Amino acid sequence: KVLRVSWLKAKARCDRWSEELRMVQREMFWTTLWFKHQEREWERRFMANGKPGHQAYAAKQQALWENFGKKAEEGF
Repeated sequence: KVLRVSWLKAKARCDRWSEELRMVQREMFWTTLWFKHQEREWERRFMANGKPGHQAYAAKQQALWENFGKKAEEGF
């Protein structure tokens, strides 16, 4: 009986960790997609605005989000 209880506890622990792993993997995927979306959004803003100051800021933001996306892909 003790072995059965220990086995059930171990299985429950394993199931929880498996679920946690799946959730973290999905979060990493969605985070990478979010970074790519932000990069495209700032690129769109760069193209849409003709003022040099606005374009410089948008270019900097686009490069920032592009860097986040690359680091996420490498790290995840």
